[in-house]
Amino acid sequence: MKYELLYQDLLNQLRNQIPQNSKLIAKLIDILSLEKMAVYRRLRQEVPFTFKEIITIAKEFNISLDNMLSADARATHPFRLQSTKEESCVEIDYKLLEDCVKTIKKVASNQQGKISLITNLLPQSLFTGFNFILRFYYFKWQYYSVPADQTKSYHEILLPDRLIQIAKDTFANLKNIKTGCYIIDNQVFQKFINDVTYFNSIRLINNEDLLLIKKELLLFIDYMEEIAIKGFVDNPLNEVFIYISDTSIDTSYCYIESSSSCRFALIWSFIFNSVLTFEEETLEMMRHWIRSKIRTSTLLSVTSGKTRTQYFDFQRKIAEQL
Repeated sequence: MKYELLYQDLLNQLRNQIPQNSKLIAKLIDILSLEKMAVYRRLRQEVPFTFKEIITIAKEFNISLDNMLSADARATHPFRLQSTKEESCVEIDYKLLEDCVKTIKKVASNQQGKISLITNLLPQSLFTGFNFILRFYYFKWQYYSVPADQTKSYHEILLPDRLIQIAKDTFANLKNIKTGCYIIDNQVFQKFINDVTYFNSIRLINNEDLLLIKKELLLFIDYMEEIAIKGFVDNPLNEVFIYISDTSIDTSYCYIESSSSCRFALIWSFIFNSVLTFEEETLEMMRHWIRSKIRTSTLLSVTSGKTRTQYFDFQRKIAEQL
């Protein structure tokens, strides 16, 4: 296992135990007898912890160095979702997902909680309540993840009960985050239609399932329009801003912050897989990118009634292509 992965695993375990950055810094200052700036440099990975410091941290935080040294490196890269047949590895994937749900729940309980999502797919945090759409993305992810001789049709794909529960919990908690900002690529619905049509053309999605996906997609468009009209999901005190980007979006990522936990981001690749980061420079770059992206996007929530109506009517016409 590479040293960088070991180090990142140590930092992740520290932040899991003490999410608030200021409290974590204060704790490390106390147990290591270091200056504040010295602790900052270690958390930013500019200066490594010494071996003696790692031993002290491990004892204080009850971290098993043996487990760290033998851990699968995948554990530091969350959301690989059943990328192997080994049961122990599957368990690691689920554990990472469930830990993320706990964090989202904590952010949702904070009055300053905020989630910002920039996406070139249908917004995952919204479609998790729609099983046929979720199942399609799971099918597509598996199609590209397994050898060709193991490919399953959409009809054969069954969402694991545990994954369904994670999706439900994610959907429920995200709705309660104080402020949600969603910036969506202007071609997401067309791309989704193109993908479903392609897999139907090679007989991996049958016509009956295609119609079920189409029906749910139209319901999802109605759901998104309802949110855009109201400016919230269930609670009027929780604001939701939906933007349509006027330029293409190359990478999907999610940025989450609150006053009760440290901020972090997820950068998506391969549909469900993502990389988790707490790195301050990366997070600052993402904040800047979000602000810049908003300037090149059209707000659909609450205002721009005519623009909003035209947008969703056009998406329904696209969905009718199925």
